[in-house]
Amino acid sequence: MYVKRCSPVRSCNKMQLRRRPDGGLEVRHWCSSFERRRALTIEGVIAMQESSGVPGAGVRVPFRDLRRLHNIGQQESRAALDRAIDSCDFARPNQLIEEFESKFAEYCGVRYAVATSSGSSALLLAYLAHGIGAGDEILTVPNTFVATAEAAIMLGARVRLVDVDPVTQAIDQGAAIRMLTPSTKAVVPLHPFGRAAGLELLRSVTRERGIALIEEACHAHGARRVGRVGDSAVFSFGPTKPLAGLGEGGAVVTDDERLAGILRQWNNHGRDGGSHRHLGLNFRIHPMEAAYLTSRLALLPGLLDERRMIAARYNDAFAEYGVTGNPAVRDPTEHSYYVYVLDVPQRARFCRRLSELGIGWDIHYPVAIHRQPAHEARFRAAALPQCDRLQERIISLPMINGLRKDEIDEVVTAVRSVLEEVTAE
Repeated sequence: MYVKRCSPVRSCNKMQLRRRPDGGLEVRHWCSSFERRRALTIEGVIAMQESSGVPGAGVRVPFRDLRRLHNIGQQESRAALDRAIDSCDFARPNQLIEEFESKFAEYCGVRYAVATSSGSSALLLAYLAHGIGAGDEILTVPNTFVATAEAAIMLGARVRLVDVDPVTQAIDQGAAIRMLTPSTKAVVPLHPFGRAAGLELLRSVTRERGIALIEEACHAHGARRVGRVGDSAVFSFGPTKPLAGLGEGGAVVTDDERLAGILRQWNNHGRDGGSHRHLGLNFRIHPMEAAYLTSRLALLPGLLDERRMIAARYNDAFAEYGVTGNPAVRDPTEHSYYVYVLDVPQRARFCRRLSELGIGWDIHYPVAIHRQPAHEARFRAAALPQCDRLQERIISLPMINGLRKDEIDEVVTAVRSVLEEVTAE
């Protein structure tokens, strides 16, 4: 039994995780703001309390294993860090950072990259550079990480959520176009789970109307076309990403020279030459992180090939069950497979059975933005039926660089067995 304090937004004294008679999980709240006990079914708690996602007792195939990922090319990565330390190149301007920015821009097929301390700071930097502020609105999707909305809200902008395609889980372009208003300053579509979103129609309309298109590409390093469709694109280099850093890191990429200059000024206290010409902050990436990422960038094509090979095996094994909407792409280069997501019925049972079979899993993301305590009042009127349906069905399977063939086979056998169970009824 798991007990913790609930969100202060709910003014709740405590909540308790309990197993229902049917085997599902529920959260029971005893809230001082409510005179009665309220029971909520919240499958996302399973993911938050996940016990099978990392190596441990009873886990035969972990969902994630950072040691495997970062051990690949470890000798080269350590050598890069050693060279960076020996160089003592830690001042500004910084050659270690400039080298990574140059190589990452080239990899993305654009002219400029501005590296930052995290994906969240990259989002804030992009919004600042595009002039987003009070009185403006942005459109984005509800199934992205909260930072996509947070950064705009912190600048005083209004965020409006667009529903997603029921198969790809990317932004519904038609719905987004219908929601555009004279106040819309930017549209921020997610490339979900690493799949390149279809943006051609949206790109045409936003360009015609002078609205910025900012790609949220934090899952999609190396997916074809990603970073080249919008006016700018935002990446994260968190330790679990396909291009994984030591801790945190991010970047904004663009082909626009003027925008790149504004990004650099915002990233360095508004500095232009020797003068501080406007406000800014220090969002810069650490030189050691930049050196590490430069070494990892050389490995990225091979890491993506491996992920695509695993995904192809999964796709072939699970296609007959109709659950592979997001990962099944015609061209494998359109997906980086940050995570491999199925759309399954009876998810609580599905997760429970996978855990019993020792297969790691997770949910991305367990609670959509409009259901988060900090944001549910703000988005109470949002109609997002496709996202709500998917939030009750999505589950992520092991997608680890370094996954062995016998482990892949074990995942396939277990998942097919459980799919037979949950789709037979």
